[in-house]
Amino acid sequence: MSTEHPVGLLLVDDDPLIRAGLGTILASDPGIKILGEAENGIRAIELAARLRPQVTMMDIRMPQLDGLGAMERILAQDPEAKVLILTTFGEEEYIDRAMAGGAAGFMLKSSSPEELIGAVHSVADGAAALSPRIAKRLVDKVRSLDHGRHTVATSLIAQLTPRERDVLSLVGAGDSNAEIAGELVLTPATVKGHMTSIMLKLGVRNRVEAALIAYQSGMVNQQD
Repeated sequence: MSTEHPVGLLLVDDDPLIRAGLGTILASDPGIKILGEAENGIRAIELAARLRPQVTMMDIRMPQLDGLGAMERILAQDPEAKVLILTTFGEEEYIDRAMAGGAAGFMLKSSSPEELIGAVHSVADGAAALSPRIAKRLVDKVRSLDHGRHTVATSLIAQLTPRERDVLSLVGAGDSNAEIAGELVLTPATVKGHMTSIMLKLGVRNRVEAALIAYQSGMVNQQD
């Protein structure tokens, strides 16, 4: 985690105490620089456009405009932006919408400081970040899907080249582009090119959706 070029972060939560707590935790890592804070979705959109953070850590429930609405507008104005959603356990109903909207990851507010810091770096490095409890819930959901969805996922995977399937398998395991490059002895630029092709063929907008298709197809070993 480089301190020479720290990850620029925008922190968004309507509760000033939570913002202060998260800010203290995240600022303790020299590899993260908090560029600004916002208390609602409208302000988050304004700051994201002006500050261009590498990662925006976004609460869901906020006044004026909620986090999911703000995320959708931030990604509309900058498709390369990365939004890490903060949630509380029991708000799983929001996850499908967040995934469809292009969220780069989901973390619980009750996550440990190490998990939150790691999530920011993972998202900045191009990997999907999921709180372990949320990841388990998503995997359980995948396991309960009917055979038809498994068949659809398998047919989508069949469109990929062997190398693209290798890359997708590692995406499903949670690896970043840099880690995939090292594992497959490729350049990061080549991995990025493969990811662009994979997401186009699968019809997904982000790595989380791609990873779930890998789970649905049975490509990734699903362990508790």
